[in-house]
Amino acid sequence: MRNRCPSCMTPIGYSRCRAIEKVLESVKVTCQNTKYGCKEAFSYSMKQKHGKACLFAPCSCPLPDCDFEGSSEELSAHFGNVHKYSATRFHYDRLAPITLGVSEKFLILREETDGSLFILHNKVENLGNVVTLSRIGPSTERGFFYELTVKAPSDVSNLRLQSFTKSTPKRVDSPQSLGFLLVPSQFSCISRQIKMDLRLGRSDRFSYYQRPGGA
Repeated sequence: MRNRCPSCMTPIGYSRCRAIEKVLESVKVTCQNTKYGCKEAFSYSMKQKHGKACLFAPCSCPLPDCDFEGSSEELSAHFGNVHKYSATRFHYDRLAPITLGVSEKFLILREETDGSLFILHNKVENLGNVVTLSRIGPSTERGFFYELTVKAPSDVSNLRLQSFTKSTPKRVDSPQSLGFLLVPSQFSCISRQIKMDLRLGRSDRFSYYQRPGGA
């Protein structure tokens, strides 16, 4: 339907109105996320581009029974005040022991320093459990490097995943991921739990690791 009348489909051509374009370019608009803390003002033509990259895009609380929505910083504060004991706490760059139930769909992790929220996702498959890690935050946010290690109950073997997180503004059952770890059924203990160690840090601290698809 480009360059055609939407009613009769007759060609109507294309003509730019530079005067109107200049007027629109001079108009300054504010971000749609102003109420979440964004103070940016930009030309109308940049509205869509900024909206996709805004770091104040609203994020939702990952708990099923909570409808809180706010910036990633507001969400961190909310979770720390209201759901303090609903997450496994850890520190960047330190080894953190994690216990995940075989049938547990997800586990919320909260960093002690800045309150960032991460989700350890668990999906049961025929061969075992598929485990991935994501962060609750604006989708354009930089990833965090992490290393996830699972040991067999007998301690004779282990599995290891090194990857980067992808951010999502809300918890989803099947998030996009740069990597996953398939944990065979025999790696769970008698109590039907998976024991693992997690080390997570900001990506710029692990620049010596090659990103997936990098040269």
